[in-house]
Amino acid sequence: MSRPIFTVVSPAMNSREFLPRNIASVRAQGFSEKELEHWVIDGGSQDGTVEYPESQRGVRFVSERDRGLSHAVNKGIHRARGEWVLWLNADDEFAPGALRRFLEVVDPDDRIVCGLQEVRAYDGQLEVVSKPWPYTSEALLNECVNIIQASTFVHREVYERVGGMDGMFRYAMDYEWMVRALKEFPCRRIDELLSIYHKRQGSITDIGIAGQSWEFLRVRRSHGCNPISVLEAHLWFYLFVDPLRQVPWLRSGIRGVKALLGWRK
Repeated sequence: MSRPIFTVVSPAMNSREFLPRNIASVRAQGFSEKELEHWVIDGGSQDGTVEYPESQRGVRFVSERDRGLSHAVNKGIHRARGEWVLWLNADDEFAPGALRRFLEVVDPDDRIVCGLQEVRAYDGQLEVVSKPWPYTSEALLNECVNIIQASTFVHREVYERVGGMDGMFRYAMDYEWMVRALKEFPCRRIDELLSIYHKRQGSITDIGIAGQSWEFLRVRRSHGCNPISVLEAHLWFYLFVDPLRQVPWLRSGIRGVKALLGWRK
């Protein structure tokens, strides 16, 4: 039996408000169920998240308590039959025509491919288009920790060799995994818009800047990186200012100043 071209893994937790947009963006890519399978991996939601995929033809789902995002993603990877395994969080979406454009430009030897991503602000307005960069393990450990996760498409061969997410990481599991994967496979960047990332108040990324920074530091330590570096200084800066970000009036005031100066949020 031939494999699907794509498996899309969408971890979800109390995502009823956003999941219809996610599923619609996958369905709009125009692939049959034989070409694309979509797994929604739910962590035991109580807001109607489970009932929605149950009503959608062609969507496969699991709903059970899990040990966090890493565990949910790993369950999807384990079930994936597709040649390309794509991680698309429940509150994000694929760009229109993204998967067709990807197939037009992908090379037979590609195993990790990174494209562009639209970043939408909390109010849904376009904030910036994140451009792919040729990240390597060395660059991620010493220069920049940013990964365009939803626009990074990974061939199943990479997971078969490298394994899945490390469940010890709650915030930076994709970063830690990518550092490992890039030691085995190169990443190729393409100038195609593949995904749309939606900022959301209360999301893991929104509330976990401090935890994420600690985990970045932990990964750097495990790889023997020099603690005296510009990247290290940036991570410690985020840790230092995070308590200030939790003060509503201060956070609002800083945003107002940025707006007056024409700076992006």
